[in-house]
Amino acid sequence: MAYEASKPRPNQSDEDDFCLPGLELQHELLLTLRDWASAVSILQTLSEAGAELHALSINPQAGAFVLKCRVKAISARRARAFVSDLGAFASGAACVEHLILAKAPNNACA
Repeated sequence: MAYEASKPRPNQSDEDDFCLPGLELQHELLLTLRDWASAVSILQTLSEAGAELHALSINPQAGAFVLKCRVKAISARRARAFVSDLGAFASGAACVEHLILAKAPNNACA
């Protein structure tokens, strides 16, 4: 499945945005979906909310699909609200894990 995220629009800063120099907040969303195709709508909604997609995987499991994606550029509160509002798509477990990571230097070598 291919997904191309549009450029995130600048969003208003939430009071719980994480902003310490050299660190960034990312959110790992783990969702159980009835249909893998609903992942497209979920990713579109995330993009519209201003989230930047960092990593994505979809795997079949016990007659459903597990969507795991990591996003940044949204607050922890907005990530939690997003997961709690997914009732139409999620068929089971839905959770979010917040990660505080060191920002990679712009000129890092691979």
